[in-house]
Amino acid sequence: MISPQPLVSVIVNNYNYDCYLPEAIDSAINQTYPRTEIIVVDDGSTDKSQQIITSYQDKVIPIFKENGGQASAFNAGFAVSQGEIICLLDSDDVWLPQKVEQVVEAALAYPQAAVIYHRVQNINQIGLPTGKPWPPYKVIKKNIASQVAKTGGWWPFPPSTGLSFTRRFLSQIMPIPATEYRLCADTYLADLAPFFGEVIGIELALSQYRIHNANNWSNSLNKQLRDLQFHELRVKILNQILKKSGINVEVNLAEHLPYQRLKYKTGEEKIPFKLSKLAWKNPWEFRPTSRLKAVYQLWSELPKIWKLNPKD
Repeated sequence: MISPQPLVSVIVNNYNYDCYLPEAIDSAINQTYPRTEIIVVDDGSTDKSQQIITSYQDKVIPIFKENGGQASAFNAGFAVSQGEIICLLDSDDVWLPQKVEQVVEAALAYPQAAVIYHRVQNINQIGLPTGKPWPPYKVIKKNIASQVAKTGGWWPFPPSTGLSFTRRFLSQIMPIPATEYRLCADTYLADLAPFFGEVIGIELALSQYRIHNANNWSNSLNKQLRDLQFHELRVKILNQILKKSGINVEVNLAEHLPYQRLKYKTGEEKIPFKLSKLAWKNPWEFRPTSRLKAVYQLWSELPKIWKLNPKD
């Protein structure tokens, strides 16, 4: 049970983002909710990040460590945190002032929550919004463990700047495996959360997710193949932790829509009948027109994919 006015731990993870870091820290400091501790973990930066962090003096709790990747940064921040709710903030992103207040309200309203998420608004390098907020689906406010098990562990969660977790949940599954999750460490937490409590979504876009050259990976075939391997690794670790925790569920990727779509795009799946069915059955999309659009897009891409990946 969350206390009436819980302490919230903000974990800012940073590596060589001195050009964005002050804006991220300032957005955490300037929250409308008063009871926060701001933990800034610098993962061995070689730019001016450490000087910037030090300049905030007692407004933040600094952690300076050797470079070990995002998971090791999250682990280091969580190890010193005291809050009942832990909010993640990447150092190139920005929070809206009411973000923590909204998260606390949701946590108090849904005491069985493991994760509280909200939409995020993409912005470009200079902070201008691009596109519509993500995730585009109707927000979730319930226990979705059985549904996530059926969809191969997939549910539409935002990047780390839109994710907050209860200490009750994190204390059961931390630390994050540091070697396997040097990047995208938030996926470890988001993959597991539905099996340990409710998933609670907030309609508003309360964070700005910055798209820039350092995080906007290419869509090359090699990149897509690495993503396939990472999905497989995630499911392997997910099943290991579930078994270790005594949760009698085994997840597989047969109906994992993003994974199967990647197989289709890389040419491993030649005919999109199965994928069309998955797109049409998408449990997170309630709009038939959007489902039809997704199926149409799959088939319209087929000539291009066959050209890139010709049949044997």
